[in-house]
Amino acid sequence: MRQIVMVLAEEKETFLRRFEAAKQLLAPGCKRNATISVLNTLLDRVLTQPENVQASNSRTSYSRNEMMLDSAGIYTGDEDASDQDLFVVERKTFKSLCSGLVQQCGCLSNPSWTIASFIKKGHVARVQFVCPHCKQSRVWASSRVLSGHYLANQKLVHAFTCAGMLPRQYMNFALFAGMGVVKHKYISSVYLNQLYQQVVTDVAEESMKAAVERVKESPHHAKSGERIVHFSTHRIVGISTLSRQQHRVAQTREVACTKIVLPQVIARGLNITEVAHDYQATIKLYVRQLGMVNSYDTWHGTKNVAKQLRHICAGTVRTRDRTWFTELSDKARCTKVHLYWCMRNCGGNPVRLRAMIMNISKHFQGDHQSCSSESPCQQPGYVPKRKPLTMPAAISAYEAALRKTLIYKNADSCHLCRDTYWVESFNHQLLTYLPKRIHFHTKTFEMRMNLAVMDWNENCQRMATSHHEYTDVRRPDHHSTYNVLVKKTYRFVNNIWSMYVLRNITSQQILQDDEDDDEMVLPDDAAMYDGDYVDSEDDDYVCSEDGGDDEEEDN
Repeated sequence: MRQIVMVLAEEKETFLRRFEAAKQLLAPGCKRNATISVLNTLLDRVLTQPENVQASNSRTSYSRNEMMLDSAGIYTGDEDASDQDLFVVERKTFKSLCSGLVQQCGCLSNPSWTIASFIKKGHVARVQFVCPHCKQSRVWASSRVLSGHYLANQKLVHAFTCAGMLPRQYMNFALFAGMGVVKHKYISSVYLNQLYQQVVTDVAEESMKAAVERVKESPHHAKSGERIVHFSTHRIVGISTLSRQQHRVAQTREVACTKIVLPQVIARGLNITEVAHDYQATIKLYVRQLGMVNSYDTWHGTKNVAKQLRHICAGTVRTRDRTWFTELSDKARCTKVHLYWCMRNCGGNPVRLRAMIMNISKHFQGDHQSCSSESPCQQPGYVPKRKPLTMPAAISAYEAALRKTLIYKNADSCHLCRDTYWVESFNHQLLTYLPKRIHFHTKTFEMRMNLAVMDWNENCQRMATSHHEYTDVRRPDHHSTYNVLVKKTYRFVNNIWSMYVLRNITSQQILQDDEDDDEMVLPDDAAMYDGDYVDSEDDDYVCSEDGGDDEEEDN
């Protein structure tokens, strides 16, 4: 600090000598007093102009660039570069620092504060300034205080949580950057003691209530209700989570969650008339007890078709045409496609769905009387791609296998051809906040689930800017189109932070900031903007004093 002051003083003396010489040459035709008055005014403005404004002028001379290198601290590979820690500073506290450093001390000497100590509390720097004349000290912190904790530290916890980062990922990032770290105990304190988790829950509830209102505003709501809620808006309107302690059996946990979420959604004023889910017979019974239509997901209904047909489509040479048949060797995969087509075109009639499934066998036998008029087999010159069925034993075995499929046996739950595509898409996004390899505490799990719900509800069904086609190298004959969507928005992050700050201010009244004071004054006997904050053992920081790191052990 003293070196910088001395360098600036020498540059000022050099400039004044050159300026005195320039006075003798400028405006020879004008009065000397008027010229000196004008130049003195310009000199005062130049000397009081902020350094960053001077440096922003692109038309600078070589000497001014040299001055900027000396005073602005441009990195030149100095030896102690590895010891330079980073910290987070609020804009308002930085302005207060700038105004406080130019104020006179109690001894009325020129401001020449020197740094006596530098301590990091998490991401926040606490600096003690000392007057070299009277030895009076003043303390400044780079962040204000909210509910007994530094605001910047809480904001960083909020940021990495909403980004889906794990605490260990955040700690490694902050540690490697040298910007200070708050550890597990502090993070848990923000989550629990500072009401952060409750705020996340409340904002998520508002998000789901807004999704309910969007469903009610849809044009078909008054006519048919919500056959399946996500068919209307694809947004989440209700969630339920059960831990292992709350429900020990994983196989029936989905049933228990359904019994929680359905009444929850109905209580919000939605008219649920149909529920689609994976193949769960207990859920089917419960849904029908409520007078709703039960539907099975089409993918779960057909995923095992090829496996079910394997015993009649392939086998040993000795059992050929006895337990398995060569005429059925190419029917396993295409049967799954035929089942999809039957569900999609049965018109919502279970009886017709079963008839269309049994017509698959007649189609392979060459009988196309019951096939759709839009099918290729109804076109002139049709040549079948599959082996025709001619053996009575093969026909009988194939029809028996069709009757055993989940679609045929549960035609009354598959005739509407429902899928849970959007639910599975949400589950895929959920991995950003809840990776499966990590075991979370119940409260933390619920909080991250709520964050995923808000992210999904805000960015679901975004508009597409363009469409691209791609080909899977494993399936060259299959061409797919995907949409290039607009950028995601994260308004829910600001909503959470605003409510979090408001609740802490309202309940505890500790945002240490006097709005009546435009400038910050360095106090004589307390840390700046530190208020009634007291260093507590419960604040688990990684602190740095005088450039050194002192890492505490995890609890």
